[in-house]
Amino acid sequence: MRGWFVEEKGAARFTSDLSDPALRAGEMIVQVEAAAANFADRLLIDGKHQIRPRRPFVAGLEVAGIVVESDAVDHPVGSLVAGLVEPGSGSWAERCRCSPRGVIAVPPALDLVDVVAINLNAQTAWISLHHRARVEPGEIVVVHAAAGGVGTMAVQLAVAAGARVFATCSATKMATPQRLGAEVVVDNRSDDWHKILAEAAPDGVDVVIDPVGGDVFERSLKLLRFEGRLVSVGFTSGVLSSMPANYALVKNLSLMGVFWEPYAEQRRDVVDRAARKIFDLHRGDALDACVTVVDHMESALRRVDDVAAGRTTGKTVLVWGDRRLG
Repeated sequence: MRGWFVEEKGAARFTSDLSDPALRAGEMIVQVEAAAANFADRLLIDGKHQIRPRRPFVAGLEVAGIVVESDAVDHPVGSLVAGLVEPGSGSWAERCRCSPRGVIAVPPALDLVDVVAINLNAQTAWISLHHRARVEPGEIVVVHAAAGGVGTMAVQLAVAAGARVFATCSATKMATPQRLGAEVVVDNRSDDWHKILAEAAPDGVDVVIDPVGGDVFERSLKLLRFEGRLVSVGFTSGVLSSMPANYALVKNLSLMGVFWEPYAEQRRDVVDRAARKIFDLHRGDALDACVTVVDHMESALRRVDDVAAGRTTGKTVLVWGDRRLG
């Protein structure tokens, strides 16, 4: 079997000699039709992700594909699934092992390239906006890293919820959130991005979706109005941040976190509802998958390095064969 093998921290190699994943009780083997190249995949290879499978292991965290072996009642052979792989049996291979708690069933009419692009990112954004922040029509939502995977989904879902969306991203990517409906878009590498947003919302903003952390997190706290909500969905800056208690007290602010995997294990109802909503929006052309790169699986390492370096917008998808390459 072909795929990407991680034997040493920070290094992965493409090989044709991988062992086929073994079916375990209650799980399934999935033929990989599409996989993602995410910042998290680079962290996994580097040994910096919160999931740390014992080396050697197969790289890749996110998959969409066809069940070819199954001991899972709800996912028989031939069904379509998408989600997270069993750690170590990665999605950057021709087949991978999945647990039912890590995947959702995919409606048959959907393109699996689009599915792997929107599934976890859009669910993270939907849970952030609706389940956690309880966004209301007319509220102002700030989306950071708005040209990235979670960011593009958060912009669109906030617009669909009737919110006013302010977005930040690098100057070369500003056209993306503008196209998706952001009202104000600011270069997040400028020294005064937070001042521009403060001028655009003199009474403050209601919700911040933050995949970045660090200085972006800290400046965002000052933008929130009374009962504002900041939702942390990642730390691409590499800096872990915290909210001073006096900020929360004086303005009655809320700091929330959204990490998809615990929801899949403990609040399956929330995950299933999010999936239904985002697939309905996508079928109705109200949610663009924002797939900007589709490449051969053999190019996975180069493509994930582009993602980690911030050279991409939207979603980078990896496929076997020549499906939708571009």
